[in-house]
Amino acid sequence: MPKLTIDGKEAEVHDGLNLIQAAALIGIEIPHFCYHPALSVVAQCRQCLIEIEGVPKVMPACNIFVRDGLIVKTNTPKALKAREAVVEFTLINHPLDCPVCDKGGECPLQLTAFKHGPGYSRFDGPEEKKVRKKYFLSEKIMYDPNRCIMCTRCVRFTDEITKTGELGYDGRGFRKKIVIFPGKTVDNELSGNVIDLCPVGALLSKDTLHEERVWYWKFTDTICPLCSNGCNITVGVDPRKGRVARVRPRVNLDVNDYWICDRGRYEFKKVQDENRLREPLIRRGESLQTATWDEAFDLLSNEIIRVKNDPSSSIVFVASPMLTNEEYYFFKKLAEILNINKPVIRTTHFDGEKKYGLISQDPFPNSRGSMELGLASDKEGLHALINSLYEEKVKALYVVGEDLFSAVKESERAKLRDVLSRLSFLAVQDFRITETTRLANLIIPGASPYEKDGTYTNDMGRVQRIKKAISPPGNAKPDWEILSILIRRFQGKGFSYVNPPQIMLEIAETVPAFNGINYDKIGMLGVPIVARN
Repeated sequence: MPKLTIDGKEAEVHDGLNLIQAAALIGIEIPHFCYHPALSVVAQCRQCLIEIEGVPKVMPACNIFVRDGLIVKTNTPKALKAREAVVEFTLINHPLDCPVCDKGGECPLQLTAFKHGPGYSRFDGPEEKKVRKKYFLSEKIMYDPNRCIMCTRCVRFTDEITKTGELGYDGRGFRKKIVIFPGKTVDNELSGNVIDLCPVGALLSKDTLHEERVWYWKFTDTICPLCSNGCNITVGVDPRKGRVARVRPRVNLDVNDYWICDRGRYEFKKVQDENRLREPLIRRGESLQTATWDEAFDLLSNEIIRVKNDPSSSIVFVASPMLTNEEYYFFKKLAEILNINKPVIRTTHFDGEKKYGLISQDPFPNSRGSMELGLASDKEGLHALINSLYEEKVKALYVVGEDLFSAVKESERAKLRDVLSRLSFLAVQDFRITETTRLANLIIPGASPYEKDGTYTNDMGRVQRIKKAISPPGNAKPDWEILSILIRRFQGKGFSYVNPPQIMLEIAETVPAFNGINYDKIGMLGVPIVARN
């Protein structure tokens, strides 16, 4: 491992690192714009200029790689003056619109100008700046060439990561701008990442354009629930509007590198529409009426016992592959206490590589977790249940998080609707209104994956934490809490769990794959489950 000196500090680092990376390892920041660890080095913004002993000129730190005996100086007057000059040059035509720019508050250019800029400009005012027209690169991405500093991160992303090559640049000098190649559109499945890559406010999301200021938002690190890859994300919540406002990728080199797909970035909105369940509902006659939680639990527990004790009836539990490991464990425990067959769960069997290494064909976040916890049925499990319903072998259902209509063809929907409407009892626990909930005798409002704590096990066998970013609407509760209260109805007050970390400790003791795992070990990046023999 090469040994070098940076600002008088000796460092021993891995070979192949550049000076920006090496300096960061010992706590020294070298400002930069065009450099990104996942993209090729172009050294064109010149913001990372530093001095190297024995070299007469200042050099770009991004394009100098570590070697033994290298002596680097980042804070000399020569290096500081060079970086100040670059900031001043970068701002020549950049508009002075930080107060209204959507990037304000998290803009690398803004921060660099404050920390490393000269504090003045030799241009007298904004009337001397060149102004160009804004336009959209796609239905979701707006481009403002006035703010663009031509770092070309977005161009390199479409060339090197997605390999779709939609973007390029045109013109020279202040006329230079990002353009779309003729006959192409920026519609690849990772396109939204160019917004995150942009170090200024030149590329912005149409969805959050001129929305709330970023410093009002509350940020939570969690996991994307929209496929089994389990991409690490940061959720931005606007507390003044009470909703998730933005989802962006969080770096995890073992799972999703620096990226997320557009589905994970934008489809969180489906959770926040008006189609949400907020209160327990009990069917009285032909209508559903609001009920208290005690009334809901009384009805559910009494009906489960009634059907279970009736030799002519049978009840089946159905679980969604959207549930957390902790919720699976409780649902399985409930079935064991009642001596009922384990819950039926939709199991997916997909082959083939993931697109871009992070888009899985399995659309459910915790299919692997259900298998490791001994819950997953064979691939015909849910379809076999539906056939049993058609044959009237099942008289009652308790469905958690699953819409049975999503598992049948359009031509079968009327038949399934008729069968479900004739069940002696149908309880549905979900966070949204579905075709199945509309037919229920009892509706129990749960929480979406953005509204609860727990863990998912991704398709690579990595256990990762999801964290509550926002509270469930109305009187809805997380599914683990609902199941915990229900189990207590059957097992007594000795069954008491206050949070998912406590449940995971029990899972680690009883399920071999999770042996030794706890929330501290899972941390922010997750841990692999214990390999099977």
